[in-house]
Amino acid sequence: MAYSAVAVANSIIKVAKNKGVNDLTPMKIQKLMYFAQFFYLKNFEDSVLIDDNFVRWRFGPVIPSLYYQLISYGSGAFRDYIRILTPKNKAIVYMMSDDDFISWEFLDQVFDKFGHLDVISLSALIHRKDSSWSTGAIDTVITIDDMKKSSL
Repeated sequence: MAYSAVAVANSIIKVAKNKGVNDLTPMKIQKLMYFAQFFYLKNFEDSVLIDDNFVRWRFGPVIPSLYYQLISYGSGAFRDYIRILTPKNKAIVYMMSDDDFISWEFLDQVFDKFGHLDVISLSALIHRKDSSWSTGAIDTVITIDDMKKSSL
């Protein structure tokens, strides 16, 4: 099941809270989301976890809509959930479904493998010459086919 970028970001924040990880920055969340999308696609073939596109930005893959929602945090760490206001000004926290055990387990595994790394280390993995980020021009969409063809 594919989720919004905000739902997956909030789910990553929840996993980080449960594991006592306190260094989540907007950039680290974007990178962890990229790893989650990449490995979900590799493990579940044509299924994606996030129903949004990553774009090749200078410092790595970014979901622009999420970037602009997180911009007010700057480069500092945060642990609050991202809230979306409804037309009636009610704040809602979107998250992956509690019943979607497969996606939660998968996200937990991605976090166990990459969550302890700092942004510099995550960037180094993403910026390798054979990655789907590095195989296209800056400001272009990283397609599902790009991810399928690459090793990261």
